[in-house]
Amino acid sequence: MTEKQKVIQAQLTLRAVVWDLPDRKDLDTDRLWQEMACFQICRINMPQNVQNAKNAQNADPVDDADPVDDADPVDPADHENPTAGYAKRYKRALADLAVSGILEQEALLVTQDAKMAEYVSAVGGEKRQSGMAVVFYEYAAGQTEVPADLVVLGFEEIGVQFLDRVHKRKHHLPWNILYTERTCVREITMEDLDELYAIYEGEGMTDFTEPLFEREKEEEYTRSYIRYMYYYYGYGMWVVQDRKSGKLLGRAGIEHRPLPQGTVMELGYMIRAEEQGKGYATEVCRAIVSYAQQELEMDELHCFIHPDNRASIHLAGKLGFVLCGSGGAAQDGLLDFQKCIHIS
Repeated sequence: MTEKQKVIQAQLTLRAVVWDLPDRKDLDTDRLWQEMACFQICRINMPQNVQNAKNAQNADPVDDADPVDDADPVDPADHENPTAGYAKRYKRALADLAVSGILEQEALLVTQDAKMAEYVSAVGGEKRQSGMAVVFYEYAAGQTEVPADLVVLGFEEIGVQFLDRVHKRKHHLPWNILYTERTCVREITMEDLDELYAIYEGEGMTDFTEPLFEREKEEEYTRSYIRYMYYYYGYGMWVVQDRKSGKLLGRAGIEHRPLPQGTVMELGYMIRAEEQGKGYATEVCRAIVSYAQQELEMDELHCFIHPDNRASIHLAGKLGFVLCGSGGAAQDGLLDFQKCIHIS
């Protein structure tokens, strides 16, 4: 395993994939299987009926009061009550996971069965807030109303990190966006707020940026930001963390800025006062520009900088941003620097 793969493996929270799809060449899952083997992600095949399920000796992890043992035949009543059949199959899959010491919430289901997706997403008739994340394979048109965490059309470009992010989103865990030599850039959590308040209190930190809201309002804003900005766009303003010590170094990321001519993507950053001058901003912003180009497929980025903020103007130049137009001020008296990152 390479050093990069070791870094990726260290941040994975997904431990198993329950596979409820036929083995067909046209699914093109070779890359996914290879990555799962590399990162030691377990694959459990969803039993098709309770007669051929294996490893069910363990206690039923869903309902100990209603165990299903290896000798259980297929109940004819399952044809009249299909939910019972899905329940038995799912319990068998959970039993198989338990044999490997894997919990339900550490796994993800991939299925093309809309009823199975519905059952796993709403076990017991209630929308599951925890449990197994569900990826639905839309093999036929018009299946977009399936209650799943994600609907996919194929597996050519799907890898372990992709599935791990679906799993993290299900369980409200932050994504690790990227790594640089010294830092990890990840999504913010509510637990970061104390340290962020300390950062914003540093000398000169709010000279060219707005301070945080008062605590109750900032908490409300952060919850909403995590729920909507990250969930719907997959990017936003992130936090920058030292990879060795775990210390929070600041914030950086990409946000929307509305202008009269339309909304543009803005690169922003801030590094805590005592860590400035050590190259962190350059290191992190370079990586984010590359991420915006390669992963988000953005065409351009902007930096909006106060004319007196000489350090940020210098950094924008190092990153290849150029002043737009005649050099006049943009909104709010800020200078608009632009960088084209379109992949031709």
